[in-house]
Amino acid sequence: MVDFRVMNEDWQYYKLSDEAKIKIKLILGQAWRSRTQYNPMTGEPLYMWNTQNLVSLVSFPAELRGQPSNLPITPEVVAQSIDQPVDFEASGKQDEWNVYNLTDGSILRLRLNLTSVFRTKLRGQAGEPVYSVSSGPPNYRLKVAGNLVKKPSVPPASKSPAYG
Repeated sequence: MVDFRVMNEDWQYYKLSDEAKIKIKLILGQAWRSRTQYNPMTGEPLYMWNTQNLVSLVSFPAELRGQPSNLPITPEVVAQSIDQPVDFEASGKQDEWNVYNLTDGSILRLRLNLTSVFRTKLRGQAGEPVYSVSSGPPNYRLKVAGNLVKKPSVPPASKSPAYG
């Protein structure tokens, strides 16, 4: 495991086609660096990480307000209550990256990869619409600390038969 310090971890804002607005924060949970596996081309160690998304409703039109649902809003209930897909568009800074300084000297940059938004039939405690948000693996950029890079071993040149 490699610990890290958060340098930048901002909210990403989205306008939805039903006129609601949401914000999502991609949060790095853990990072790992392999001690035995390296990229054969670059000699950089391989990294893995896990992330979570925190979703918050910012605003919504009054006509979307409804009677609060009497169900606990669990992932299972949300999945069973999907009503309709909602198109989305990023608003604000679109090229903002989360930046993490890893304790091994490497720098990891992540960006949310939002793939779909669905409005559900559920309503929250104040009658606000509840959305289901899906994302793919985050986009990433990794700058590996120089002292962690192993020089790729170059196999000795082999002699090949001459064809003439």
